[in-house]
Amino acid sequence: MTISGHHAMTLQSLLLNQIEQQNLSYAQIVQSMGYQTNVKTQTSALKRLKHVLSSTKLGLTKTSYDFKYSSAEFIHALCEVLEIDRSEYLPLLQQLEQYAHKVLNATKPIVYADVIFSDDFKPSFMSMMAVSKFTRIGLHGEIRLLDRCQQRQVIDELIRAHYIAMAGNIPFNGVINGYRVSFQNEDGQKQYFYITADFA
Repeated sequence: MTISGHHAMTLQSLLLNQIEQQNLSYAQIVQSMGYQTNVKTQTSALKRLKHVLSSTKLGLTKTSYDFKYSSAEFIHALCEVLEIDRSEYLPLLQQLEQYAHKVLNATKPIVYADVIFSDDFKPSFMSMMAVSKFTRIGLHGEIRLLDRCQQRQVIDELIRAHYIAMAGNIPFNGVINGYRVSFQNEDGQKQYFYITADFA
């Protein structure tokens, strides 16, 4: 079945519309997708279907596999059951898969203060553990989805705030000399750069 006029529609709304038009129950759908009729399998499949249909990303941003379908395979099978033409759903699904790949493979940058200690500082396991609480800059998880320029803007703001809050020093007579930042590129390679503390 070819559905016209849905080019601006999300795949989620396309699926929901098809279910409504065909007046299908979720139980009918999972049975048509090939899930066994025993209570345990049906309950698990119904839970997965509800989760997929409740998300604009169709659950693709979390890896899942129920010994029948992977995340993407589940969507393919669902579209086939709902008789949605491949030319209609594949472009939408591919866009979601590209986004999901980015989400699943993105990593947060790591930022920590570079500290120079006085000569009388005697590092020990306990003292270094204490120091790390003050030198590591906490980053929100969503920063991993920003582009590199946006990440730098967020990081610059955070290290300025950190430097001001710490007044340029940390416990054990440590002076903040700058900040070390490490990123992981899309090819998995690490990239490092250094931000001096001369902005204060």
